[in-house]
Amino acid sequence: MSFTETYLDPQRWTEFSFFATGGVDGAISESVAPGKPFKIHEFRIHNSIAIASAGDLVIRLSAAQGSAHNMVFISKAMLGSTDYWLLFSNPLIFQSDDQIVVTYSMKSAVNVMGINVVGWAVRG
Repeated sequence: MSFTETYLDPQRWTEFSFFATGGVDGAISESVAPGKPFKIHEFRIHNSIAIASAGDLVIRLSAAQGSAHNMVFISKAMLGSTDYWLLFSNPLIFQSDDQIVVTYSMKSAVNVMGINVVGWAVRG
């Protein structure tokens, strides 16, 4: 018996970058759901100015397997923050029907916020 050599195409995963922008005195509530197996590498959150009032960032999994498998990745008060970067040393792997839900509430008369989710989805 011997090993058989097989080379896998290095482009089986396609990189994605989801963006969401919230305007003045608003909130973001968006889902990342490519509809196929996917990996998430990082979340980037930016505010045009530091948050001077209560603002909460919540990133959670709405699992395809049902609510017993839902989980919160992060729940963070953004008071005084302009930027927040959540980077995983090993990408998180999800099923095709999983959804990552990002909610960010903020009350500001002048702030503009943006969220970027970077990862890969199976090609095809």
